Amino acid sequence: MAKQTFTEAESWNIIQEMIANAKQEIRNDSFYFLLWGWLVLIASLAHFALLYTSYEHPYSVWLLMIVGAAGTVYRSRKAHKKYRVRTYVDTFIINLWIAISAGIVISLLSAGFVTGWQAAYPYIILLYGIGTYLSGVIFKFKPLKIGGIISWCIALAAFFVSFPVQLLLLALTTLVAYLIPGYLIKK
Repeated sequence: MAKQTFTEAESWNIIQEMIANAKQEIRNDSFYFLLWGWLVLIASLAHFALLYTSYEHPYSVWLLMIVGAAGTVYRSRKAHKKYRVRTYVDTFIINLWIAISAGIVISLLSAGFVTGWQAAYPYIILLYGIGTYLSGVIFKFKPLKIGGIISWCIALAAFFVSFPVQLLLLALTTLVAYLIPGYLIKK
């Protein structure tokens, strides 16, 4: 195999292209933060509002998460076909959010069958904080790290408030941990 040498200009161009590709991949990931941020924000605020109406099943708005799951699967399959190669960072981020999602499902199932809904939401907010903080570390993007830290503070407060207030805190969490960083990433 012949050893290929590059001129200084060629090496610099390759480095610049790699940086541009990495930035584009991070920008593409803003889709997921925005999708889930808006869905959870809408569902939590709608659930809160419906608690104060005569609607029998105010929690039914969480069926919106099916849209999120479908959008996530569709977008990630489309990206996989386009890029074919996954970096270590891509693989880590995918598995991080799979683990966070599993934690959320387990929190919801245990709350629904064992402890009651009020116990689930502080843990979900905590998991959101872990996911966004670690994503910020991996992407080296400070707004995600700050959003994660704020989420942890909100999670702590959520343990001491009523369920309706927890829904509002969940909405606040999606704003600071998903939407604001998501739009900043996209920009």
